[in-house]
Amino acid sequence: MTTALPDLWLDWCSVAGKPTELVDDATLALFSRQVGASRPVLASLRRMISQEPTVAPAWPRCHKDNPESLRRLVKRATVLIQDPATQWVFRLRLRRMLFAAVMIAPPGHGGLGLDRASALGLRPNEMQRLRPRIGVAPDAQSCSACAVWSWLDVIGTNNGWSHRAVRALGHRFDQKDDEHRHLLPDASPDWLLCVGMLPAVDRWGYIDPYSSMHPSSLSAVIRAMDALLEGPVPVPASVLDPEHRPAARAMSPEEEERILAKADELTARVAMILREYG
Repeated sequence: MTTALPDLWLDWCSVAGKPTELVDDATLALFSRQVGASRPVLASLRRMISQEPTVAPAWPRCHKDNPESLRRLVKRATVLIQDPATQWVFRLRLRRMLFAAVMIAPPGHGGLGLDRASALGLRPNEMQRLRPRIGVAPDAQSCSACAVWSWLDVIGTNNGWSHRAVRALGHRFDQKDDEHRHLLPDASPDWLLCVGMLPAVDRWGYIDPYSSMHPSSLSAVIRAMDALLEGPVPVPASVLDPEHRPAARAMSPEEEERILAKADELTARVAMILREYG
């Protein structure tokens, strides 16, 4: 069992751009000077200095013991990606979030278990080498390998085509059938020429082709993962033809309103987090 990191430390690391798992004497001294941390907080952090490196140190700690957490995250984000009401830049950021999730999730969950620095420093040749290790789910909508395929399509399109092509891709949904995307040839193999695998995406949908996002931005993306995992299940987009909906239990208007309100609140929170640092 890993030691839980204090919230004050997590917040400071996000602002200072420091990896949360990098607990050493120099970083602790800077942390103490800047925030005036209490002795118990510093003591809990110092106990981590002598600990062995943990597996998947960047993955949300409260979900490390649940091998279904990555598949659940992919499934929940896919509901938002497939929603016609999702704004296209948000859809791009959701695909990037899922790619980042696969990079940092524990290998036992279907991820690669990378720390923040390794995920941000990942290059195409290393991605090509690690890609066969990514987990596959029976359900295409929960499949980590399919989520990776979709993001590689985005950065490959950004590298080899125009912003208009990237925008068109942002408006596109992933297929809804059971066909696994990762079994198809890469739609945009120009991702192999990219520099950063986790680039910033600005408010207009422009993707930085030259570098990865700032560490504090990755921390924000990880907070969005945690929010999506902890929150209520997103509500799928409405079916246009109600006559073909499966039978469901009767639901009062008040109950339906509460469910939709919670789902809207979760979606807004995740969108705000992903928008915060690009």
